[in-house]
Amino acid sequence: MSKPSVKELITQAVLGQMPQGWTDYTLPEAMKKWWQTGLRGESLRLTEIGDMAFRLGEIEFYQYDFTAKIEGSYHNYILELSRKIKCPYFLGVSKSEGKKNQPYIRLYDSKIAIMVSLYGNIDSYLKSLKVR
Repeated sequence: MSKPSVKELITQAVLGQMPQGWTDYTLPEAMKKWWQTGLRGESLRLTEIGDMAFRLGEIEFYQYDFTAKIEGSYHNYILELSRKIKCPYFLGVSKSEGKKNQPYIRLYDSKIAIMVSLYGNIDSYLKSLKVR
């Protein structure tokens, strides 16, 4: 039997934190609905449903304005995020009436959040990382 992936372990832990009666998801169903890449891939980017599940499970998060200066294509930038951010994260947009929509990134790991704070923003943090 193969060793469970990090994504499976995280999903199982969050399923255990969910309020009673909120979900009847099995592990494979939760993985398909909560993660952008579903069962495949190592990316830890959450879908809206996954982000909601993490918040309902009262998983601690840190939210930062997302003011990325994307050089090249958006798709390549998202791939870079997937390779370099080694914790569950969610990309969203705060929508306020009469105000400009503000993109944000929500990180579900205090160590990475501290590093982003030390570097000042997500772009500076990403540039500091080297992918092997």
